[in-house]
Amino acid sequence: MDRRQTLKSIAGTAALAAMPGIARAQTLIPMKVGTLKQASLTDAWVAQQAGIFEKNGLKVELIEFRNGNEAISAQRGKFVDIVLAIPGSIMVAVERGFDLVVLAENEKAKAAPPDSGSMQVLADSPIKSVKDLVGKRVAVGNLNSQMHVAVNTVLRKNGIDPKQVQFSEVPSSSHFDVLKGKQIDCAAVLDPWTTQMRGSGLTRTIGWHYVESVPEQPIGWWIATKPYADANKDACTKFSQAIKEAVDYMRADADRARKNVSAYTGLSLDLMKEMPINNWDSRVNLVKWQEVIDMMRENGALEKPWKAEQFVSEFIKPYIVG
Repeated sequence: MDRRQTLKSIAGTAALAAMPGIARAQTLIPMKVGTLKQASLTDAWVAQQAGIFEKNGLKVELIEFRNGNEAISAQRGKFVDIVLAIPGSIMVAVERGFDLVVLAENEKAKAAPPDSGSMQVLADSPIKSVKDLVGKRVAVGNLNSQMHVAVNTVLRKNGIDPKQVQFSEVPSSSHFDVLKGKQIDCAAVLDPWTTQMRGSGLTRTIGWHYVESVPEQPIGWWIATKPYADANKDACTKFSQAIKEAVDYMRADADRARKNVSAYTGLSLDLMKEMPINNWDSRVNLVKWQEVIDMMRENGALEKPWKAEQFVSEFIKPYIVG
């Protein structure tokens, strides 16, 4: 079976499960959603392929970007309506005056390793644990991001002042190369790079920055600008519900979820079998939100003493569980 047939098969199976009795004659609300070719956004792709968006009254156009910054810039320019971003970045943007609204939670870190986020060193490195990173060079995808802050928190938990570590901003796709070239001593990475590095035999894992800083912390929020959300409340409500249904669908069958991730991202099924499945979760735990806020503030990324409730919108209230 070729790739096109595989996609049709997966989408068809999902469609049968997700959209019985859909009223195709209904008027659908158009919406443009920014995406990235990452496993974490497979649920949105499945929602489109399986008719979950349509079932909820939406006609969604998925627009692919190369990175999150591109997607957010497109949203500010009103080229897309909704994008996914890591919560820490949204918190910082709101503090700086950007009027953003959280529509749905998409993903959480795991409660325990293995997780997507890991800290990798070369297999023959003298660095045996996080405690050995004093004076070493550590790469993160974005400085002052939630990932960077999580790494700082792990350092502090191991008795290290983050100022004792040399941080550099390196695109995640380049982490493996700069690590092998010994331009850095440690890479803070995400999947698929975590799994690729761990499976290569060339690296060792010395830490799990999300799990070891705030287990089950939110790492993906779907957001809209406040003007868009105010003018399109029905559409935003429908989007939140559709994401919940897509998340539930992905969580219901891990093997099926892996096949969908492979079909969407192009990652091989062999790699997918080794990769921890994403912790898609639309349930909102405000205690964890507050822990991320406090972590961001402790590390200087946020200046004000925000409360989790300040980021709550009417669209996520139905999904608050703690």
